[in-house]
Amino acid sequence: MSNDRIEALLERIALALERLAEQAHQRGVIDSLSLYLGERYDALSGLLGKIKRAMQNGAPFTESLKGRPQQDVSSACQFCTLLHDVAFLEQYQYLRSPTYLIRAKTTTLPKAQRFFGGQWLERFVLQKVKAVYAQVGSEVTEELGLEYLINPQITLPNGDDFELDILAAIGSSIYWIEAKSGDYQQHVAKYSKFARLLGLDFDHSFMVLTDVPDVRCDALSSLFSMTVCTLRTFEEKLLTVARNDTAQQSASADGL
Repeated sequence: MSNDRIEALLERIALALERLAEQAHQRGVIDSLSLYLGERYDALSGLLGKIKRAMQNGAPFTESLKGRPQQDVSSACQFCTLLHDVAFLEQYQYLRSPTYLIRAKTTTLPKAQRFFGGQWLERFVLQKVKAVYAQVGSEVTEELGLEYLINPQITLPNGDDFELDILAAIGSSIYWIEAKSGDYQQHVAKYSKFARLLGLDFDHSFMVLTDVPDVRCDALSSLFSMTVCTLRTFEEKLLTVARNDTAQQSASADGL
């Protein structure tokens, strides 16, 4: 191979590595924003709603923080700062006492649209899955594997296409997780039926909802063959199941 061809090949490799590094950095930014929003969702849900409505045409919006707890004010301002830093908000200003008002302008950038349109929720849930995997893995002596798919497309027995949110495997156990930030009523019965098609029981099929109280999640869980939970309770519920699955796997291995 000539020197020119070698140099051209090396250049292509360098560009490919650069793109991979950039993509990894972008995923890290999205994950960081998603975790921040998910862990402070109660304080940020109103602000998120205004952003989603305004971003349809890149419109400005305001959010009053007057009378809100200081922790909520700090969360909202920090979140807007993070969004502005990565150009998910074109403009951002916070007017302090006595106004306590956020003024901002949204963007129509596709990356921002995807993030606010639901990507943040999937990335938040996936990070909680990884946290559960790390915790369970630290409690056992054998090595556990973690595999996951985001938005896999499958074909049902009747020929219909179906898209999942997250399918994850910790060790030899499979978990299906759907995350909804809007109307869930039309999905619950369909998902319950689909869980049976997958052969997954109540403990291994989850629906994570953003805007419902725990008591409603409990009621939905009792009516349908899925574990319905909130952003706050998902990690704990998955951890309980994963620990039990891992213990059973270890017991089976010891009995061989």
